Amino acid sequence: MSTVFVLTGGGSLGVVQVGMLAALHDHGIAPDLLVGTSAGALNAAYLADPGPTSERIDTLSALWQQVRRRDVFAVHPGRWLAAAAGTAPSLFSDTRMRALVERHLAFDLLEDARIPVHVVATDLATGLGVALAEGPVVTAVLASAAVPGLPPPVRRGGQTLVDGGVGEFDAVQHAEDWGADDIFLLPAGYPCAGSAPSTALGATLSALSLLLHQQLLAQVREHHGRARQHVMPPLCPLSVSPADFSRAADLIERSHQVSNRWLAGRRTGPTRHPCSPCTDTPSRTQRSAPRVPAPVPDDRSRMPVPGWRHPANACPLDVPEHPAGHPRASRPVAQVVGASSTCSRVIQNSSFVPQCSDR
Repeated sequence: MSTVFVLTGGGSLGVVQVGMLAALHDHGIAPDLLVGTSAGALNAAYLADPGPTSERIDTLSALWQQVRRRDVFAVHPGRWLAAAAGTAPSLFSDTRMRALVERHLAFDLLEDARIPVHVVATDLATGLGVALAEGPVVTAVLASAAVPGLPPPVRRGGQTLVDGGVGEFDAVQHAEDWGADDIFLLPAGYPCAGSAPSTALGATLSALSLLLHQQLLAQVREHHGRARQHVMPPLCPLSVSPADFSRAADLIERSHQVSNRWLAGRRTGPTRHPCSPCTDTPSRTQRSAPRVPAPVPDDRSRMPVPGWRHPANACPLDVPEHPAGHPRASRPVAQVVGASSTCSRVIQNSSFVPQCSDR
């Protein structure tokens, strides 16, 4: 039996994955392969470093709590002017980020990792995703986290590489092709509550987080393989910006608690989806927000549209409900029983529990 952890990106929200990793370790679930994108690539590479897993998770938690925005996105007004004039390749330098990665990873080549790790980046020339499994780990992580226009692209092996979240790459299928029996997806989530971002950096990272979240939905929905999918519950409601690095401790703790409860539910039988706080007792903002109906052109796309500022509209992670006789109706990925209007669900034959609220 082989297990693959798939860690998505999400800027500073990548810290949520630390709590998920801790909970998985608490329950004795260990990866045979790590697949990481953007912030998830840094987490994956760090976990694959030499040393006991529990120690790696503890030090990764400490690292996230020390990092601040200036360590990743250092302000250089002169560079901004140069970028606007077309003489600089990006708004931010990757010097500090490179130093951070070099300082905290103890192996040089991906093939030397304690746990096999594949880092996902995007070939800027073709738009295709690339799974990097060999070569320098530092440039792989920097490439995977190079949000276009923010840090500079990375030249590696004759390719110009940027953030893995913007390319065409199905991480679920990649894990399946590798031979996974169980695929645990660790989504960083996106800020589904609170006000819209007010800064250029916040807007860019929030948009990318939402894009990654929607990609994950599509990959889960379209998966036809034999591997079992287990989608760890993202935090929701969540109002922290992907550009805010000051909330690490709180997000790790919340994620650890939610993930532990969810994993415990998997062991004890069907799990009721604990969504009542965001639907049964909505906040004033949620009560006044208009509902966004899900587009239903055919039975293959009955996926609710995630609400940007009103998470009551739909679960952040949801699954299609296929009619009897449909090729995917009998798939064990997510057999859902319950009313989607209230977001109250019992999951059978699957550990896919869309997590709408952890409060």
